[in-house]
Amino acid sequence: MMNCFLIGIFCTCIFVASSVAISSSSSSHFKNLKGLLRRNVRSPVNERIDCIYMVSRDGDYWYQSDGAQTGVCGLYLIGDPDQLVEIEFNYFDISCADDGLLNFLDGWELGGQLFPSSDDHALNIDMRYQTFCGVNKPKKLLISSQNVAMIQYRIPETGQGFTLNARFLTNPKPCNVIARMPSGKYSIKNWGRRINCSFSIIYPENVRVQSMAVGASKYAGVLSQLQQENIHSQFQLKRGSKVTRPWSMVVCEKRGKSDYAEFKTGDGLDPSLMGYNFQMCGVTNAPSRSLEIPLNCGNSVVRLVSSGKFYNYIDFQFNMLQPEDTTKDNFCTL
Repeated sequence: MMNCFLIGIFCTCIFVASSVAISSSSSSHFKNLKGLLRRNVRSPVNERIDCIYMVSRDGDYWYQSDGAQTGVCGLYLIGDPDQLVEIEFNYFDISCADDGLLNFLDGWELGGQLFPSSDDHALNIDMRYQTFCGVNKPKKLLISSQNVAMIQYRIPETGQGFTLNARFLTNPKPCNVIARMPSGKYSIKNWGRRINCSFSIIYPENVRVQSMAVGASKYAGVLSQLQQENIHSQFQLKRGSKVTRPWSMVVCEKRGKSDYAEFKTGDGLDPSLMGYNFQMCGVTNAPSRSLEIPLNCGNSVVRLVSSGKFYNYIDFQFNMLQPEDTTKDNFCTL
């Protein structure tokens, strides 16, 4: 089957030989990526990889071209939220003359969209891509800035390929994360830094805020009663309903707040391109259901924007919405 899409620096049509193919529509992108996540239950430590593959365990992985793969392939690597990805090549043979190429991406790409977005990554886009070809293996270790990384490769010559060792290292201060599971709980912290951090779940989700302190130095009731009542009234709608712009978002912006949490949803990886956005700031404890936020597109993101003036955090639970609880609004594909 031929599939045309943008992957890394390549724009090409791909014959996908693996059991999970990537198609050109955004909904199919996420459907197939979710299939990889479900299928990837801690891969073996020594594995031959397919054209489109995902791994999440330390080990050696290798690819050898059979000459039939004329397009671009992708190896998705994903660790736990508090891990980084480290890559070391043990063998490398990809002919530059035959248009062969291998690219390391600090993050993930799908359908031409990046995670983390350019707004949330410390490196500019050129520094996040490292490209290699030839018979000399890359000598340096390649280390990601978050729990995901990607190897993109085009190897048309039969018998050529590579072997790499993947290791997942501890990250003491995680920021940007793609979740491996569709349900769970998490806490985003800025650790007092001027930084933007995004937690991405590749499913429609219902997010329940448990507690947060964003843009406040102490428990001060910054989130006013008016805001809390408005949040409550907005989210008692049927799950999946489009939520209108609430007061909490207006107040954060009009007060000139540079620190806030936002909840985004769309049908792509890049949070900056998502068509729906709801913001909160201040301090609150919300053990009840009053701070539930339905995010009903293909990808759900909780994002923490921090100026570095405060030690911000937001604790939340997330659970996948069922198909009957979701609707497809036009803001999903903006």
